[in-house]
Amino acid sequence: MITGTPLFQRALIIKSEYCFKGFCLKSKNLKEIEVPQTYEEFLDEAEIVGIMLGDGHLRSDRGYIRLRVRELDFCLHFAALIKRTYGIDAPVDDKYYYNCYAYSTLLAKRLAKLTKNNAQIPEFVLKGDKNIKARFIRGFSDSEGSVDVIYNRRQIVITQADTALLEKIKRLLWDIGIQSKVLRKKFGSDKLIISLLENLEKYQELVGFSIGYKSKKLAEAVEYLKKCKSYDKQQYWGALRYNLNCRKSLRAAARDLNIVWETYRSWIYGRKMPMQIKRNIEFGLVPEDYEDLREQYSFLPIVSHNTI
Repeated sequence: MITGTPLFQRALIIKSEYCFKGFCLKSKNLKEIEVPQTYEEFLDEAEIVGIMLGDGHLRSDRGYIRLRVRELDFCLHFAALIKRTYGIDAPVDDKYYYNCYAYSTLLAKRLAKLTKNNAQIPEFVLKGDKNIKARFIRGFSDSEGSVDVIYNRRQIVITQADTALLEKIKRLLWDIGIQSKVLRKKFGSDKLIISLLENLEKYQELVGFSIGYKSKKLAEAVEYLKKCKSYDKQQYWGALRYNLNCRKSLRAAARDLNIVWETYRSWIYGRKMPMQIKRNIEFGLVPEDYEDLREQYSFLPIVSHNTI
């Protein structure tokens, strides 16, 4: 009888099926694969190529692909995707981390062609719908992403040495309604940051993580931010509009709007601005009367509609 956690039990079953005395039995390199035909299969393939561009290793000359990671649930998830999408087995072992291999020249060549030798985002993802883009982002984020919970920060960080690739992922995120920014580092790899409650909630709903502990950290980050003091976006713009025609004192006006008067004062004098408002302005997400408000409030920046 096999004991232990469900994930550990599954790993033992996989090893018993594919491994003998430490040597894994590999699927034949020339074995036929099932080419994705349905929408669900293309969704799975989008996630597979996202994983491959992150932590995957591809050798079309030797006819195999490999995923090597620390997370068993991630490795098992990848093996299930390969089986479901292409109809071939992808054995898992635990030699130097967890490894998932798929030995098929046809599969390796297919993925090499789609990703230009595991270097570029495929066209079917770039031109795909929101679900295709979201599944690709999930695969890539599972590989290269983390949830930063240091001090009061709650954000998703995707690390990658290829800045151009990060910029494309930023574009994909924007296509599904998630704001992000790329930080270029003088030393080390560049980072893509997804921050603020609104964006993390959208990421949790539309993308998510397949890795258990990352999904849990994201859920905890969202709950933490929900408990923090924040103001609705409409409150900020409403306060600016209200002040233009208000002849009351700052304290009285703040009471009318149910806002702390110090906050109201800092808003109308441009001393402070909610971070979500700043981010929305960066991305051109402003109210229809924004230019009229800019004429009255000089601290409001000019909107660039070409930030992506």
